[in-house]
Amino acid sequence: MAELKRRYAGILILIVVLTLGFTVGTSLGTVRVPFGDTLRIVAARIMSHEVPEGIPETYFNIIVKIRIPRVLLGMVVGAALSISGLVFQALLRNPLADPYTLGISAGASFGAGLAIFLSYLIGPYFKSFVPFFAFAGGVTTVFIVYGLARTKGIVNVLTIILSGVVTSYLFSSGLVLVMSLLGDRSHEIIYWLMGSLSGYHRFLPIFSAIIVLLIGVISLFYRELDLLSLGDEQAKSLGVNTEALRLFLFFITSLLTSIAVALTGTIGFVGLIVPHSMRLLFGPKHKRLIPTTVVAGAAFLPLSDTLARTVPGALFGSGMEIPVGVVTALLGSPFFVFLLIRGKRRSWF
Repeated sequence: MAELKRRYAGILILIVVLTLGFTVGTSLGTVRVPFGDTLRIVAARIMSHEVPEGIPETYFNIIVKIRIPRVLLGMVVGAALSISGLVFQALLRNPLADPYTLGISAGASFGAGLAIFLSYLIGPYFKSFVPFFAFAGGVTTVFIVYGLARTKGIVNVLTIILSGVVTSYLFSSGLVLVMSLLGDRSHEIIYWLMGSLSGYHRFLPIFSAIIVLLIGVISLFYRELDLLSLGDEQAKSLGVNTEALRLFLFFITSLLTSIAVALTGTIGFVGLIVPHSMRLLFGPKHKRLIPTTVVAGAAFLPLSDTLARTVPGALFGSGMEIPVGVVTALLGSPFFVFLLIRGKRRSWF
């Protein structure tokens, strides 16, 4: 009974945090909008496009045109990165695996850097294609990693990780070359690498639909993920085609990561912090982990972005903000150390 109460309390906390993440993310910023006004504006936006009576039109435009798309982007990308980390940890049986372990981030970053480079070399219109180049780079990485890891039709978990490391170095070297060729203009790539929720909102509807679809597909395999976490031999003995399943989920999850990176740049540690936090709260069963990880990821990234937009300005003034990737890194580094220490004392899964 106590365990059941703890789980229900955890679910309630997640719902509250998700609501809080949306409300705080839309209310706070360089211009602070009262919570009550924010709720009225959101309700008016859902019901109609008219400005509520008594609400300044400036507030309405800030919330509707800037902050709601930014928070929604954070929710979608946070959910995608979190569930990707959860699945990779199960597939690779590596508790420190996250969406960038296999070099997908490096490939996507190279693609984005290439688009920025072409915008200076050929024409500025290439900047509009940065997310598509990034997505193409991430998907290309998936095929390279799988091709390198496959031996006689069999893919070994350790070989996948090693192939990901090699591919990551390859694309990172290519990105350094591109940045060297750009010279002083490479600051655009550097900013993109830090991760931000400030751009590419126009691509949110189509990419959100794809992300929701892919998460829905992953959720169908909660039992198989439990079995894979036990090891291939146990999974095979219980009727799981481990090779086919790992390949399928590997590609699905890699697509999720590629889309997330294409929309926001590289935002690290989300796929590490959120899944392990949910594992501590709800246990190792993926039937509970998948929905809770999605919800927690959708709350965590907008809240981190709110910190990135408000804390620097409060400390240093002038409306200063930092990339959200910096905040997740500051939060993730201590958490990474915690996982390492905890891993010495007990089993990960």
